Amino acid sequence: MGVSRRSFSDEALWGEGAQDPVAALDPDSLLEGLTGPQRRAVVQRGGPLLVIAGAGSGKTRVLTRRIAHLLATGDARAHEIMAITFTNKAADEMRRRVVDLVGEDARSMWVSTFHSACLRLLRAHADVLGYERGFTIYDAGDAESAVERIMKELNLDTKRISPRSVASAISAAKNEMLSAERYADQGRGDDPNHRRVAEIYRLYETRLKLANAMDFDDLLLNAVGMLRADATVLASYQRRFKYLLVDEFQDTNGVQNELVLLLAAAHRNLCVVGDSDQSIYRFRAADVRNILQFEERFPDAEVILLEQNFRSTQTILDAANAVIAKNASRHAKNLFTDHGPGERIRLYRAGDEYDEGRWVATELRRARVEAGIEWNQMAVFYRTNAQSRVLEEEMLRARIPYRVISGMRFYDRKEIKTALAYARLIVNPRDEASARRVINEPKRGVGDAAQTKLGTYAAENSISFAEAAQYGAAAGLTGRALSGAERFAFVMDELRAMSHDLTPREMIDAIVRETGMGDALRAEDSDEAISRLENLGELASAAAQYDTLMDFVERMALVADSDQLDAGVGAISMMTMHVAKGLEFPLVVITGLEETIFPHRRALSDDAELEEERRLCYVGVTRAMRHLILTHAWSRTTWGNRTEALPSRFLQEIPAELIHDISASLPTRRATFASDEDGFVGRGGDFTAGRAFGAGTAPPVRSTGAEKLGLVVGERVVHDRYGLGTVLSVEGSAAQPRARVNFDDHGTKQLILAMTPLKRA
Repeated sequence: MGVSRRSFSDEALWGEGAQDPVAALDPDSLLEGLTGPQRRAVVQRGGPLLVIAGAGSGKTRVLTRRIAHLLATGDARAHEIMAITFTNKAADEMRRRVVDLVGEDARSMWVSTFHSACLRLLRAHADVLGYERGFTIYDAGDAESAVERIMKELNLDTKRISPRSVASAISAAKNEMLSAERYADQGRGDDPNHRRVAEIYRLYETRLKLANAMDFDDLLLNAVGMLRADATVLASYQRRFKYLLVDEFQDTNGVQNELVLLLAAAHRNLCVVGDSDQSIYRFRAADVRNILQFEERFPDAEVILLEQNFRSTQTILDAANAVIAKNASRHAKNLFTDHGPGERIRLYRAGDEYDEGRWVATELRRARVEAGIEWNQMAVFYRTNAQSRVLEEEMLRARIPYRVISGMRFYDRKEIKTALAYARLIVNPRDEASARRVINEPKRGVGDAAQTKLGTYAAENSISFAEAAQYGAAAGLTGRALSGAERFAFVMDELRAMSHDLTPREMIDAIVRETGMGDALRAEDSDEAISRLENLGELASAAAQYDTLMDFVERMALVADSDQLDAGVGAISMMTMHVAKGLEFPLVVITGLEETIFPHRRALSDDAELEEERRLCYVGVTRAMRHLILTHAWSRTTWGNRTEALPSRFLQEIPAELIHDISASLPTRRATFASDEDGFVGRGGDFTAGRAFGAGTAPPVRSTGAEKLGLVVGERVVHDRYGLGTVLSVEGSAAQPRARVNFDDHGTKQLILAMTPLKRA
């Protein structure tokens, strides 16, 4: 093992002399107002501690009081404590609250994110791994550009395999602590894509080292590598940090877990706080097993459950408890509150997504006008970004101020702007702004320099910018820029010819297909790319409402550029349920509770994914404080095609007595606000749903008939696509049964029988 050149006496290393405990603070005062389990978590000493903190159970209060108690009792000095969180905001808030409790001495604590802590370690000891301490940090864009350069040097087609997808694969490998060599060994010999990525990964690592650079994933991986490589450095940090605390432990990946285990290995004074039921970041490499297996790694760990919720009504908690209880991989607990039962959860069954959007907008305005709930106290959640389009349009129509949290408005998203620019250029070939936006989208090699030449040629010859692309050689283009401009001109000619015969919906489909946008996103094969494809499908659905492409383009210009409603007086928050984690609102609406939407279609054939979807539902439900509204649609448009939809299994998992099904008593279509007799108590009071819009009844569903087969475990069945298989289980209601079938050639699939072409073999 190498030895760093630094001295390792504690005071020489840290530059901090002895500090007196926070003598002025009475430790017992820090226990005031805490529940019994919270007090136990604060005062526990001597060994590992696992705090299972249910939603809204005051985990941040426990963490900050525990740190303050360590200082007040003299069990630790401030610089002997390391607390790790997942965001800078959370770290700053934790430090501020501890300082408020015990004074300025607490500022010498290490309270930071994983990446910040690792950067601090590496700045001090990068030489252990052969780096200079002034190494550069590559962000995601830098990493992707480096990968793209390597792919071009290897003469790989970046259209068939996108640099972003390769960079994503390398990042995933690093999160699993796989070096380039180990990643290569894991691949099957007959998988050429894996071999290509492994080769790019190897070259990428070489380039980083030569450039004295690390990417974000390296900050974690190299910090672990440095601690493993130098026992003296590791021992010095183990001596210093006598108490280690980790927040949101369910969100850690393999590298983060290893870092925590290394730092705590000597003293074992490790406190992790989290909730397996709120682990929803699997797509970011979070591994729920880290918290589930904590007791296996530390058999002597004390486990404390925080089950009292300080946010929601008992009805809301009972619904969340019922849904999450269906998961097998979890720490069992049952949330309760002293807030009383509260009102029942309201369920609205919409005819389609437009009915859903109109009804939601009407209910929110009703809550504002008649129940006195402010706009900024309301939130609308959805599973996928694409769902926001109809909801946003209905908010605009109803003049309701809204903001999309941690995401762009639907029409501001890059893929939507690109597709609409193509549509505008089809309608108006002289639209220079649109032509410049799309001539190199997807990448065709027509960069800024080439566009400048085309612009100059267009001006000199009094033709449009798009027309100039046909004369690339005359404009001075060569090589890839020339072929890219010619390809762009050809595609535009093809699309204009198609526009005479295709509907607006079909034209959006053609734009995505003919321009290569769809292929580029599918090749990327990432969660973000899938989301962007879903957004384009939603744009096609929007186009299906119009007779001509010109009508559609004009309407989209009005929607996309509509004057923003005044959000100064407060605005409704709209977001995906992933973004909602950590937030709370007096009133929450969860939309789109349908099979293939929520749970997402990807989860229907993967048990681990399905459990994650159920955790996501649990997170969404527990954001609501007093009012929770759930909606689903009996049909929904995808890529312009109307398809029937089945209510989500999560709705069936909520006990019926907790739900007020509004739809059953609603008249068909009524676009007026209800009066007080419809259920509002008065300003500031609780309210129940009134009458508005509401188709509410299920359309006739074209069933495959498989739900009527009466399948039993062990039966052999045949599927039109998957072939022969064996029934492993049948569950769900008699009206909407689901089955798990192990197909001989395609593995195990979760199937909604009414929507599955399945027969007895």
